[in-house]
Amino acid sequence: MITGTKYALEITRCNLCRTRFYTKAPEVIAQAPKYDVSCISTLAIARYSMGVPMSRLEAHQAMHGIPLPDATQWDLLKKGAGHIQPVLTALIHEAANGELMHYDETPNRILEHQTQGKASHTTALISVVNENKVHLFFTGTGTPATHVDSILGQRTTETPLITMMDASPSNFPKTLKASLIARFILCFCLVHGRRKFYELFPFFEKQCGFVLSIFSGVYANEAYCRDAGLSPDERLAYHQTHSAPLMDGLYHWFNKQLLYEQTEMHSGYGKAIKYMLRHWHPLTAFLRIAGAPLDNNWAERMIRIVIRHRRNSLYYRSQTGAAIGDCYMSLIYTAKENGVNPVVYLNALQKNATAVAENPELWLPWNYQMPLNAQMTLAA
Repeated sequence: MITGTKYALEITRCNLCRTRFYTKAPEVIAQAPKYDVSCISTLAIARYSMGVPMSRLEAHQAMHGIPLPDATQWDLLKKGAGHIQPVLTALIHEAANGELMHYDETPNRILEHQTQGKASHTTALISVVNENKVHLFFTGTGTPATHVDSILGQRTTETPLITMMDASPSNFPKTLKASLIARFILCFCLVHGRRKFYELFPFFEKQCGFVLSIFSGVYANEAYCRDAGLSPDERLAYHQTHSAPLMDGLYHWFNKQLLYEQTEMHSGYGKAIKYMLRHWHPLTAFLRIAGAPLDNNWAERMIRIVIRHRRNSLYYRSQTGAAIGDCYMSLIYTAKENGVNPVVYLNALQKNATAVAENPELWLPWNYQMPLNAQMTLAA
């Protein structure tokens, strides 16, 4: 994965005085650093995108005759993180002013916290800002609400904010500004509600089959809107015409199931109905708000990245290691989801570390080519 050039220098020895004479090293060795910035980028992709443990990569490199101890890998990654950290700070500031935000969490492991009896989680957050998607990861003892509160504390825009999450109490921000509360549009994931009936299908085939058919009709309408390239307002009008009657009928059917005691309220099926009725308003926000999503699939797909890393690498040793991992993951997947090659992007940030530190907002994935082109123009 990491290639290198070996220089074998000739050594001669005088048989009379036993003095050793060394051939002068090529000038390129004295001028160039031992590790190119592309080594750090490749290590970051391997560790935080592919989930390859450092010890496994060390063994792989040894088999190819290019040794790269795990301690060296960590030193390189830590050095590279110092160069790209300012961009992560700028991305968080961008995410604070988004118009649509998805987030979810998954358990993770930090040995430092486990020895203290603390649970660790990773929050995956996506913020859409002017059609650019900012992907952020936060690993530690904090809940999603903690991280969202911290991000929204930097919000300066007066536009409404649409948020998509599940109904877990740990997801609700606790310290929103009073001015933002009136513009905070809450949406819950419809797939979470559907999944409860899907899991009960073998036991309540007839009833759950009816509910699932309604959801199928709604998602067929959503697929039409996506394939037809409808604008948010056109999509809203289409759902109000075709999906609203389906969901209204389902709402009345749910109420009748409980009102006329056609199902046991404390059964799994009854609890699934009560979940839908209790959260009906945020679950059906797509019928009232232009641009409101149906589900939290964006964040669910993002969570898979964390799960892959957790399954392969098992854990982080400390909170510092987790923070560096979050930094690389955030930049890699923000670049990837905005059509930018992550390796090329990380290389550019490291090669221009001084300029990045001075103006990190100019080095985001969707605008970093502008300062690069300006430098090329000055050089010419």
